[in-house]
Amino acid sequence: MNILIVNDSPVLTAVIKAIVETSDDLRVVAVATNGVEAVNLASRLLPDLVLMDIHMPKMSGVEATRRIVQGRPNTRVLITSATIRRNMKHIFDALQFGALDYVRSPSLSYAPGTVLSNRQLAIAGDDMLRKIETVLRIGDEKVVSNSKQYSAQQSAKPMAASTRAPSMISKKGGVLAIGCSTGGPTTVAILLSHLHRPFPVPIIICQHIDAEFTQGFASWLTEQTGLQVSIARNRTEPQAGQVYVAPGGDMNLELSVAGRLMLTEPKPEQIYLPNINQLFFSIAEHKAAQSCGVVLTGMGKDGAAGLAAIKANGGEGVVQDLQSAVVDSMPRAAQQALGRELGYPPAQIAIKVNEHLCGVER
Repeated sequence: MNILIVNDSPVLTAVIKAIVETSDDLRVVAVATNGVEAVNLASRLLPDLVLMDIHMPKMSGVEATRRIVQGRPNTRVLITSATIRRNMKHIFDALQFGALDYVRSPSLSYAPGTVLSNRQLAIAGDDMLRKIETVLRIGDEKVVSNSKQYSAQQSAKPMAASTRAPSMISKKGGVLAIGCSTGGPTTVAILLSHLHRPFPVPIIICQHIDAEFTQGFASWLTEQTGLQVSIARNRTEPQAGQVYVAPGGDMNLELSVAGRLMLTEPKPEQIYLPNINQLFFSIAEHKAAQSCGVVLTGMGKDGAAGLAAIKANGGEGVVQDLQSAVVDSMPRAAQQALGRELGYPPAQIAIKVNEHLCGVER
């Protein structure tokens, strides 16, 4: 697989190149030091993957991503950034323009001049190499569908508040819980933008995400959807119409019998954190009949068993369709758990949710 590295730091470029080339399947075909050069090289060399920095001279990584994906929609772009906190908005904007995922640029904790083995380099770049593997496994048709979905989100307007008073009383005490992973941020933004306003129950989002990305994700969703989005805090009593994002890192989020948000220790066998199944199981146990669970794009099977539990206990379970999902293994597993091969693109998921939780029909 051919890789184009886009970064204006010679040191970071050398580190990324050395790590990428520890894999026999990956080859760096060129390096660009600014966004303009990146667009030109991507057009000429047609790389399988672009590793894109955010802040660069002449043209930013966000604009370069937009132009590369616009010119060749099946181009895979993975955002790499060494300065996460101040680049949060830019990272999520790049996702909105068609980048598939993001990762912190790798660093080497060795003294200058140290000669490193391929094993040491691969360990240092493990997160990036895993992201590269995930992105390269996405089929061309999914990458194109993903870029079209993000283009549609550019023109999507948050749903205006309705003067109609739908039958909300029957759903009092329930929640809307959304689980997602790779490809999740913009998919969630589309879904939230099409929800009824005002929304009658709290909305809880469980996105597989690192702790340092969580606040940026919440702030970006607020900007994109017009909803009040915050990071879930321990023992918070969630309010109707507000959105709570499970904090990334090494904790899970659950709903207590009293309806409060609770941060809990993960179980040893739980690979993906925050764990979607853990959240869904708690909802199934305490609030299923009034609630709706949604499984969106992502790698693995997290959320499938929990969604089935919500459905079995009287709630509703909705799954993204395999065609619109950037990575379809999570929704595929959820469909199998529900025993039905039926899914919906994000805007239509919102319609199903509105019907179930708000009494709002088409």
